[in-house]
Amino acid sequence: MSEPLLEIEDLRVRFRSDEGVVSPVNGVSFQVHEGETVAVVGESGSGKSMTSLSILGLVPAPGEVYDGSIRLQGEDLTKMKRSQMRKLRGNEISMIFQEPMTSLNPVFTIGNQMIEVIRLHQKLDKTESIQQAVTMLDLVGIPEPERVLKQFPHQLSGGMRQRVMIAMALSCNPKLLIADEPTTALDVTIQAQILNLMKELKDELNTGVILITHDLGVVAEVADRVVVMYGGEVVEEATVDEIFNHPVHPYTKGLLASVPKMTGPVEELGAIKGSVPTPSEMPTGCKFHPRCPIATDLCKQVHPQLEETTPQHFKRCFHTEGGVKHDEHERSTIS
Repeated sequence: MSEPLLEIEDLRVRFRSDEGVVSPVNGVSFQVHEGETVAVVGESGSGKSMTSLSILGLVPAPGEVYDGSIRLQGEDLTKMKRSQMRKLRGNEISMIFQEPMTSLNPVFTIGNQMIEVIRLHQKLDKTESIQQAVTMLDLVGIPEPERVLKQFPHQLSGGMRQRVMIAMALSCNPKLLIADEPTTALDVTIQAQILNLMKELKDELNTGVILITHDLGVVAEVADRVVVMYGGEVVEEATVDEIFNHPVHPYTKGLLASVPKMTGPVEELGAIKGSVPTPSEMPTGCKFHPRCPIATDLCKQVHPQLEETTPQHFKRCFHTEGGVKHDEHERSTIS
């Protein structure tokens, strides 16, 4: 396999306060290759968005990346100065946020905002920037792009605003696109259009994509690989087919059990009891053990490591399909 476009290794983020230090991201590692979509899934509070903000160098104060590395084509972003990161954001790495109205300035036209981004990063003159903006709006399927450039965000529908955000994110041909819940606020038909659009653009531009979501239906539609996060760490990683057909971590199985089935008899949806712990109240041992239906004393005492169970399939769990491994069971008995 070729060298990864993005390689995150043992990423750790902490926030200092009067009450102590908390770590919402604690040892996250995964890779993204060119032309690949990696879905990062998990409940709210699992560390997905904070991981993406770390990539962009946008961890809010008083937070900081205090350990690990984030390498884009071999260059460690955590070692870059703020001025270097500002040049990188929007040019090499772009992000589509969950709600366009929080990202688009309501007092400027779409054209003003798109042209500013293009001129800043691409060093084009005004005429060239306008043409590039029109081209990108046309690329994402917006009719009459010249007219849309003159409109304000509130004059567009939710789906159109999201298409504008995608056009802005791709206007500088970034190598990496981060999409944070890009279809959450949209109705089902618009969701499908946006997802198809992202797939087409990824294939056309060979862009690496990190898709942050809790919607497993979206994951099944567009992802190549899946990273499942819980409690600020990766608990399972595999191809999308492996995750859906052969999940091994109890948390992954719980997420899949909560997805409604479109065929077969009507069944009661599964649910994972309890809730995601806050960074300041993380349990000892396996972070999922208070909610896990198969947790043992070992799980409560020892923190499991991420290990490769089959080629390219990783899990952070002491259990196999049949139960606890023998050597780990012996450790549990001894402790």
